[in-house]
Amino acid sequence: MNSKVDVTGKSTSINRTLQTAVVSFALILAVCLVGLLIAYAYVVEDNVFNRLVNSEATYLEQVYAEQDRITQPRFPFMTVYASWQELPASVYALRERSPERVEFPTATGGTLHVQTLQLGGNEWILVADVTGFEVSRDYLPRLVPWIGLIFAIVLGAAWLLSFYLGRSITQPLTRLSNSFKQSSDTAAPIELPQHLPPNEIGYLADVVKSSVDKLQAALQREADFTRDISHELRTPTTVLKFLVERVDDAKGLTVQQGKQLREMVSRIEETTTVLLALAREESVQTESLGLLAELENCVVSHRKLSDLDDFELHINVPSSYRIQANQNLLQLMLTNLINNAIAHASQPSLRIELQGGVLSFTNPLAERAPAGLEASSVRGSASQGLGQGLHLVKRICQLNQWQLDIYAEPPRFILAIRF
Repeated sequence: MNSKVDVTGKSTSINRTLQTAVVSFALILAVCLVGLLIAYAYVVEDNVFNRLVNSEATYLEQVYAEQDRITQPRFPFMTVYASWQELPASVYALRERSPERVEFPTATGGTLHVQTLQLGGNEWILVADVTGFEVSRDYLPRLVPWIGLIFAIVLGAAWLLSFYLGRSITQPLTRLSNSFKQSSDTAAPIELPQHLPPNEIGYLADVVKSSVDKLQAALQREADFTRDISHELRTPTTVLKFLVERVDDAKGLTVQQGKQLREMVSRIEETTTVLLALAREESVQTESLGLLAELENCVVSHRKLSDLDDFELHINVPSSYRIQANQNLLQLMLTNLINNAIAHASQPSLRIELQGGVLSFTNPLAERAPAGLEASSVRGSASQGLGQGLHLVKRICQLNQWQLDIYAEPPRFILAIRF
């Protein structure tokens, strides 16, 4: 089953989810706040009525205590009753069920506030009909359009906020996802979008890019290693098979064939060492190295060079000059270049010098060399090698982003590396 993920669709879904969440939260918050305001208005109004009734009840009790008589309330909407039975039946019934209740609705839709009095040892009831003074109930219908307008403003502001947040969050993710998808389709290095936010999204982009780049580099090294092993070792393997057949036939080897056998084994060992070094993850790890010290180390440990008494070697490299490189690959490259001079120079001489950040290897050359010596399997007419020494040097230079130039015109061969 084939499945395809639409990056844009995913981002749109995230944006829509964020917008829905923000707008819904704003709507719920607005409803709760408006509900609290309405409830607060009713509570304030009821408490005003209760305090007014309590104040009048205190006045009536004070008058009775001073004048020993029951006087009528000062407010026309208040009435004093001698018992609960004198009140409307609905109010009396509610009183029986809730003795602590002080607010009672009437059958006509009005509202009564009640307060008991103690006058002469008897219980009297002060009743205030506040129906005509209930402002909240009368003005609530007039406030509904304004409440709707407030809801519309809140929802509009919430939608604008969610739209801004959605774009600021999902747009970088969308551009980042498109970059990753394009890189995956073309196997090209990831190019991060411009102006990524300096937050978790930017950090995630850097981490993913670094991881993908390392993976692509590892896959490229694996592909190069597989191709090089197949190409570079095929010729010496064929020669060895031929020589082994001669040994098996008991014909023996001539002096030239014995030399060729040793050369092939040495070349396979050298090529395998370089290719394995290029394929390893450690080859991309570099450090600051003294160039002269690395050259001297290669010269001292070089087996062929130590056996040559008449070979002239001149090194002119400042001891203070340092380069950023992988030590193993640098020594392999220098060793290959020394081998090249030993094997192909028309006279036993090699000059190594550094000028202006360019390291040059110069040796005498008697015959014109073919073009493209740094390509694989390209060698001079008098060469006994396989033609991959300079190709491996080129590979090492490419890995370190160094520029390699070759000048091969008699009487000199010059190989220059610009760090």
